[in-house]
Amino acid sequence: MKELLLTSLDMIHICIFIYLSIGGYFIPKQYLPIFLLSLPYIIIDWNDRDKLCWMTKLRNMIHYEEIDPKPKEDIENNFVNGLLRKQGINIDQKLFDILLYMCFIASWGYAYYRLTKQYKINVFPNENVKIITGILVIGWVFFTYLIRM
Repeated sequence: MKELLLTSLDMIHICIFIYLSIGGYFIPKQYLPIFLLSLPYIIIDWNDRDKLCWMTKLRNMIHYEEIDPKPKEDIENNFVNGLLRKQGINIDQKLFDILLYMCFIASWGYAYYRLTKQYKINVFPNENVKIITGILVIGWVFFTYLIRM
């Protein structure tokens, strides 16, 4: 029963990962606001003190049958990179984090672009707003990367 539950959690985790990675390109337009809100919240959860998402924490709790488990291998705390390592694809964790962020940001950005086109929103009404927005976005990406180091 425990293995079935762990396998089910892994499948849900993979579905969430795929949704976050490519959802901005393919989900129907009426669901774009949900996607645009859910991705930052998941990234915030992922970037808290322990650097784990709640699905990884839940999986480790069930696997080790403890409230605060200490996994024997670091691979268990890195779900997607751990899956790749099990398949023989070894990527440095810092490089993998950068690639993952780039993938998520590209998906979120394209979803945002699709939403603005759907509702004909003029995102940058003047040059000052464009500059301020650019600074905020670059700052957000920069500080998010620094936090993960």
